[in-house]
Amino acid sequence: MSATSNATGRTGTAGRVRVLLALDGPVAATMLTVFQYFVVSISFIGCLVPVVAFTALVGWQPTHLALWLGVLSLLPLVPAGYALLRSSRRLLADRADAQGGRLYWRSFVVGCRTLWWAAAGASAVALLLAYDLALFGDSDAMLLFVAAGAAVAVMLLIAVCVVAAAGVAAGVARRPIETLSVAARAVARRPHIGLAWLLIIALGLIGAGLPIIGSAFALFLPALLGAAIHICNDALCLPLTDETRRTP
Repeated sequence: MSATSNATGRTGTAGRVRVLLALDGPVAATMLTVFQYFVVSISFIGCLVPVVAFTALVGWQPTHLALWLGVLSLLPLVPAGYALLRSSRRLLADRADAQGGRLYWRSFVVGCRTLWWAAAGASAVALLLAYDLALFGDSDAMLLFVAAGAAVAVMLLIAVCVVAAAGVAAGVARRPIETLSVAARAVARRPHIGLAWLLIIALGLIGAGLPIIGSAFALFLPALLGAAIHICNDALCLPLTDETRRTP
């Protein structure tokens, strides 16, 4: 009886191991999901090539040429952020079957075509803040103003990308002024969500700067940040519609 029960136990354990390690099992699905996050993150990092090139070749300098080159290098960030939010939403929903890399680059092209105004506006704000920092960088008040202005700009840009991505997913087409209005109202009504975005990004950058594991973590960081922003929005109920509009 004991030998029979032992054999049955070994058979049951072997069966569970086979199911666990099967090509469509939990381990394979988890590995594919991790790979999807990696592909999306690498795609976003690829959009940072202009910023990396500017930092390596020119760097921060209080000169007209450096300021303008730095601002131009930031232009891909808005469509890249929009593509990141769209693909990370798919990652949360479909996991291993998300095909996040393909969706990312399709969304990046769409973002370049539809969010050019947000990219141009972000560059204009960055240029203004950069000139303020270059001209009055010795003033503590100006440093505080530049930091606050950059934080507000980042929150508004994330909100614009979130609203645009949600509109595309819902099949709602909005004009630029409508997208900006909904994004601004969402941040104004739920400022703690915007602050949570900044905290998530800060924690992610701190994690990427850790010794030994930081460089590996950075390869997955963009997709993890996008997923964390969506989870935060869902948990805290970010308003994504303009409730001031009324249908007759």
